[in-house]
Amino acid sequence: MVALSCNPFSAGPSTPLALSISNQTTLDVTLVVNDQVVGAFPPTAHEDPIPASRLPPPPWHVEARTTTGRVLASIDVRPGDVWSTTPDAAGRSSVRGKADRAELSCGRLDIWSGPPLVGPAPPASFPPGDCDP
Repeated sequence: MVALSCNPFSAGPSTPLALSISNQTTLDVTLVVNDQVVGAFPPTAHEDPIPASRLPPPPWHVEARTTTGRVLASIDVRPGDVWSTTPDAAGRSSVRGKADRAELSCGRLDIWSGPPLVGPAPPASFPPGDCDP
Protein backbone atom coordinates (compact mmCIF):
# COMPACT_ATOMS: atom_id res chain seq x y z
CA MET A 1 0.00 0.00 0.00
CA VAL A 2 1.17 3.49 -0.82
CA ALA A 3 -0.46 6.38 1.02
CA LEU A 4 -0.30 9.92 -0.31
CA SER A 5 -1.60 13.04 1.35
CA CYS A 6 -2.59 16.46 0.12
CA ASN A 7 -2.54 19.05 2.87
CA PRO A 8 -3.27 22.78 2.87
CA PHE A 9 -0.23 25.05 2.83
CA SER A 10 -1.84 28.28 3.98
CA ALA A 11 -5.10 29.70 5.18
CA GLY A 12 -7.68 30.89 2.70
CA PRO A 13 -11.38 31.66 2.43
CA SER A 14 -13.62 29.10 4.10
CA THR A 15 -15.38 26.56 1.89
CA PRO A 16 -18.21 24.29 3.07
CA LEU A 17 -16.78 20.88 3.89
CA ALA A 18 -17.66 17.89 1.74
CA LEU A 19 -16.35 14.34 1.73
CA SER A 20 -15.90 11.99 -1.23
CA ILE A 21 -14.74 8.44 -1.95
CA SER A 22 -13.68 6.43 -4.98
CA ASN A 23 -13.25 2.69 -4.42
CA GLN A 24 -11.56 1.24 -7.50
CA THR A 25 -10.43 -1.89 -5.64
CA THR A 26 -11.92 -5.38 -5.47
CA LEU A 27 -12.66 -4.86 -1.76
CA ASP A 28 -15.83 -3.81 0.02
CA VAL A 29 -14.99 -0.64 1.95
CA THR A 30 -16.80 0.99 4.86
CA LEU A 31 -16.35 4.71 5.42
CA VAL A 32 -16.32 5.71 9.08
CA VAL A 33 -16.44 9.34 10.21
CA ASN A 34 -15.95 10.15 13.90
CA ASP A 35 -16.60 6.48 14.73
CA GLN A 36 -19.93 6.53 12.81
CA VAL A 37 -20.45 4.38 9.71
CA VAL A 38 -21.57 6.70 6.92
CA GLY A 39 -21.67 4.18 4.11
CA ALA A 40 -20.59 0.91 2.55
CA PHE A 41 -18.82 1.19 -0.79
CA PRO A 42 -18.48 -1.95 -2.92
CA PRO A 43 -15.87 -2.32 -5.66
CA THR A 44 -16.07 0.45 -8.30
CA ALA A 45 -18.20 2.69 -6.03
CA HIS A 46 -17.72 6.44 -6.41
CA GLU A 47 -19.58 9.11 -4.45
CA ASP A 48 -18.62 12.76 -4.92
CA PRO A 49 -19.76 14.22 -2.65
CA ILE A 50 -21.32 12.07 0.02
CA PRO A 51 -24.58 13.79 1.05
CA ALA A 52 -24.02 16.10 4.02
CA SER A 53 -27.07 14.58 5.72
CA ARG A 54 -25.08 11.35 6.21
CA LEU A 55 -22.10 13.09 7.84
CA PRO A 56 -21.66 14.20 11.46
CA PRO A 57 -20.63 17.80 12.12
CA PRO A 58 -16.92 18.55 11.60
CA PRO A 59 -14.18 18.23 12.60
CA TRP A 60 -13.89 14.79 11.05
CA HIS A 61 -11.64 11.81 11.57
CA VAL A 62 -12.29 9.73 8.46
CA GLU A 63 -11.27 6.10 7.94
CA ALA A 64 -11.85 3.81 4.97
CA ARG A 65 -11.92 0.26 6.36
CA THR A 66 -12.14 -3.26 5.00
CA THR A 67 -14.92 -5.58 6.18
CA THR A 68 -12.61 -6.85 8.94
CA GLY A 69 -11.87 -3.32 10.15
CA ARG A 70 -8.41 -2.85 8.62
CA VAL A 71 -7.83 0.85 7.89
CA LEU A 72 -6.79 1.45 4.29
CA ALA A 73 -6.81 5.26 4.25
CA SER A 74 -7.56 8.04 6.72
CA ILE A 75 -7.71 11.83 6.92
CA ASP A 76 -8.51 14.44 9.54
CA VAL A 77 -10.53 17.41 8.30
CA ARG A 78 -11.22 20.57 10.27
CA PRO A 79 -13.06 23.73 9.22
CA GLY A 80 -10.54 25.87 7.36
CA ASP A 81 -8.60 22.88 5.96
CA VAL A 82 -10.54 22.98 2.68
CA TRP A 83 -10.82 26.20 0.73
CA SER A 84 -10.78 27.80 -2.68
CA THR A 85 -10.39 31.31 -4.05
CA THR A 86 -12.19 32.90 -6.96
CA PRO A 87 -10.14 33.35 -10.14
CA ASP A 88 -8.05 36.50 -10.32
CA ALA A 89 -7.79 38.74 -13.41
CA ALA A 90 -5.43 36.20 -15.03
CA GLY A 91 -7.87 33.35 -14.34
CA ARG A 92 -5.76 31.79 -11.58
CA SER A 93 -7.39 30.41 -8.46
CA SER A 94 -6.24 28.34 -5.51
CA VAL A 95 -7.80 25.23 -4.06
CA ARG A 96 -6.65 23.28 -1.02
CA GLY A 97 -7.99 20.15 0.61
CA LYS A 98 -7.21 16.90 2.37
CA ALA A 99 -6.93 13.50 0.74
CA ASP A 100 -5.46 10.04 1.16
CA ARG A 101 -4.90 7.22 -1.30
CA ALA A 102 -4.37 3.50 -0.80
CA GLU A 103 -2.60 2.00 -3.80
CA LEU A 104 -3.14 -1.77 -3.60
CA SER A 105 -2.43 -4.65 -5.95
CA CYS A 106 -6.21 -4.94 -6.42
CA GLY A 107 -6.78 -1.27 -7.23
CA ARG A 108 -6.84 2.26 -5.87
CA LEU A 109 -8.90 3.77 -3.06
CA ASP A 110 -9.17 7.55 -2.66
CA ILE A 111 -10.91 9.58 0.04
CA TRP A 112 -10.91 13.36 -0.06
CA SER A 113 -12.37 16.65 1.08
CA GLY A 114 -11.81 19.42 -1.44
CA PRO A 115 -10.10 18.53 -4.71
CA PRO A 116 -9.49 14.84 -5.49
CA LEU A 117 -5.99 13.44 -5.88
CA VAL A 118 -4.87 13.39 -9.50
CA GLY A 119 -2.01 11.87 -11.40
CA PRO A 120 -0.53 8.44 -11.82
CA ALA A 121 0.36 6.22 -8.93
CA PRO A 122 4.01 5.94 -7.99
CA PRO A 123 5.70 2.61 -8.65
CA ALA A 124 4.91 0.22 -5.82
CA SER A 125 5.62 -3.25 -4.64
CA PHE A 126 2.76 -4.82 -2.78
CA PRO A 127 3.18 -6.89 0.37
CA PRO A 128 1.56 -10.33 0.44
CA GLY A 129 -2.08 -10.08 1.47
CA ASP A 130 -2.46 -6.36 0.73
CA CYS A 131 -5.91 -7.06 -0.71
CA ASP A 132 -7.13 -9.39 2.03
CA PRO A 133 -10.19 -7.96 3.74
